[in-house]
Amino acid sequence: MNRREVIVKMGGLLLILPAAKVLMACGGSGGSSGTLTFVSSSDLGHTHTVGLQITDVTTPPAGGVTETTSNVLNHTHTVSLTVADLDSINQGNTVTKTTSNDDNHTHTFDFKKS
Repeated sequence: MNRREVIVKMGGLLLILPAAKVLMACGGSGGSSGTLTFVSSSDLGHTHTVGLQITDVTTPPAGGVTETTSNVLNHTHTVSLTVADLDSINQGNTVTKTTSNDDNHTHTFDFKKS
């Protein structure tokens, strides 16, 4: 293996390890208490995060929720969850949702309460 191959493989590993840590913590408490944080699919070389209030999952609001993702590369997305989606997440199921199309692309989120 030459020097370039080692650098490329190490670079890929450095990208995968932080993502794997976040993905394994799917639905784990994020930076603030009472919030579940989720990481999107990687599209166009980046991901977003979105937080759901635990109370919105355990006692869904009548109209469901629409949340705004983190701002990455000067854009955000929105993702909407219905009452049925939130109930399903609360029961331990995985709910997959696609974000709004912003900056000419979308992302998907797999919502699962851990």
